[in-house]
Order: sequence, then structure tokens, then C-alpha cells
Amino acid sequence: MSDYTIQVSWSGKDSLADSDSNKIISGGDFNTEFAAVRTAVNSKYDSDDLGVTLQQYDADTVKKDVANEYSKTQNFNATTLTDGATIAWDASVHQVCSVTLTDNRTMAAPTNQVDGAFYHLTVIQDGTGSRTITWNAVFKFPSDTAPTLTTTASEQDELTFRSNGTNMYLVGQSLAVA
Repeated sequence: MSDYTIQVSWSGKDSLADSDSNKIISGGDFNTEFAAVRTAVNSKYDSDDLGVTLQQYDADTVKKDVANEYSKTQNFNATTLTDGATIAWDASVHQVCSVTLTDNRTMAAPTNQVDGAFYHLTVIQDGTGSRTITWNAVFKFPSDTAPTLTTTASEQDELTFRSNGTNMYLVGQSLAVA
């Protein structure tokens, strides 16, 4: 790899009198200088660095530090939480998720929450119904009262939460959705 070094003595031309015809910078001087710059730049470029140490150009890449406008719908893939006595929720992989209750359950504190993120949970009753959830203390509800989930067999409740990184605040619900 080479570094750029000045090829034309610009300072030498500056020291000449304004009336000296050698003070004029010729197109050849520029061509010589630009060729030296091009050589230096090309010697630093390594295509193996694209996507590793250099971000490869992609017109469809979303920049995180500027506002973005989308021309297509953006969504999270809906995932399924594992039903069990205590239901675990890893928010880093289950931002939009569902769980089908097959017995009364306890919802554990979600892990890996992000401050400011929204999370959606669909709670589905199995074919028997009458299942309930006991909520971990990190779930915060209006007036400190958890919603009464539908107990009708095969119906579902939609719950949307906003996180502060530690707690999940209920900001929307649609209960008894068939």
C-alpha cells in the first residue's frame, strides 16, 4: 500500500512572481497530481474488506441515525412462546408472540427488554378454556389491575406493552377476540 505524496511543487510555484509564466498551473500538473491520488486510494482499497470493515453500499440499507420512510410494510415475525407452568418470554426474539394456555399459568418477567420498544402478546385459550395467567410484577396495568382474560375455549386476547427496559406497561388490549 502506498501513501499519497505530492507530485507537483505547488509551493515552488507560489514563490514565483505573478508575472512569471511558470507560475501557471497546467492541466498536466493536475493530471499528474490526480494520478498520484488515484494510485494511493486504489492501493488502500481491499475488496475483502467490503461488508467486514467497510459497509458495502446498498440502496435498501436502513440507516439507524436518520428518519426512514418505507415503501413496503415492515413487520416482526410472529413467534410462539412455550406453554408451561411458568411462561418464559425472551423479548429479543419474541417481540410479537402468542401462547396457547393449556392450564393456569404464571408469566415470568420478560428478559432482554429494550427501553422504548413495544411488545405484543396474544393469549389463546385451548379447546377447554377457563385458563388464567398470574402476571410477574414487571407487568404494569392501569389502576394496578390486570385485565380479566377471556375464558371462552379457543378465543384469544391481544395485549400490547411498552417497555422502559425493565417493566412492561400495558398500552392496549383487545379482549375476547374470536
